[in-house]
Amino acid sequence: MKVKRILSIFKRDVKSGTRDFLLLYIILAPIIIAVGLRFFIPGVNAVSFQFALDEKLNNQAIDAFKKYGKVELLKGRADIENRVDKIDDITGITQNEEGQYVVILEGNEKEGTKYIAQQILNRLEGRTAGMAVSFSDIGTRMSPVAVYGAGAVVIMAIILSGMVIGLNIVEEKESQTISALRVSPMGRMEFILGKSLMGVVLPVAETMIILWVLGVTGIDYGMVLVMTAASSLVAVIMGFLMGVMSSNQITAIANMKFLMLIVSASFIGAVVLPQNLHVFLYWSPIYWSTIGLTKIVTNSAAWGEIAGYTLWIIALSVLVFLIFRKKIARGLV
Repeated sequence: MKVKRILSIFKRDVKSGTRDFLLLYIILAPIIIAVGLRFFIPGVNAVSFQFALDEKLNNQAIDAFKKYGKVELLKGRADIENRVDKIDDITGITQNEEGQYVVILEGNEKEGTKYIAQQILNRLEGRTAGMAVSFSDIGTRMSPVAVYGAGAVVIMAIILSGMVIGLNIVEEKESQTISALRVSPMGRMEFILGKSLMGVVLPVAETMIILWVLGVTGIDYGMVLVMTAASSLVAVIMGFLMGVMSSNQITAIANMKFLMLIVSASFIGAVVLPQNLHVFLYWSPIYWSTIGLTKIVTNSAAWGEIAGYTLWIIALSVLVFLIFRKKIARGLV
């Protein structure tokens, strides 16, 4: 096995990606979306106020908050914290055992949100200062759109890199290059490794660009590199599977749409579903990628957690490879 041959395949794929408009678009799409999302992030705070109130509060307090925004009534502090922890911007209000008001925040709300709730409570009691109000911060400092948007675009970059591999394999099949390998010095493993490089190098590079564009800084880039590299294994396998199952680009795109449904379901489930239902997503490597990337972006991940997520991704990717190994091998003959 010669490294020079492996790199030559990688260089050929890079050149092909810059010449073919479809491949070039697929490569640039995540960055373009990140740029668009970056312009949207500052505007996400320009929404009306939302409050999650403990239903045990008196009607006067509930009516006071209704004057300033949308009110949701929930049962107890636990339900309020679960509601505040969701993706949108909402402030929770409850009372402790001493009857003091407690303002519950996720921590990523716009500047001054907690003081708005305090002012409403002050006016409710006819006071301008001195009210006993405590604050509970249960989350991160970043806009939820930036957190989940960054994760979504990075996952997209990873999966689309697999699509690039698949389309390149389709091109090799149409040009009879794969058939010519049988009479060339290049081995099958060299060909596979050369093609796989695009599925690892491209998402790693794009991930760093995406995080920079979205203003996600101050995170552990070592964790980002580990998670992205591990997640790219899924894309590589999907790319080879798509390539060997497709006879032309149109068929390849159709097959990729089906695979994207699985990927989208895993990501949306990880973001939307309650924690107790996440067990139904443990089968998906993309689920573990989403959880890991989200925690990294919010600076709430430890290396032990990242190692665990990485092992899940690698184990599930190997399992998928073993299931489709013979089909991929036959397609590369």
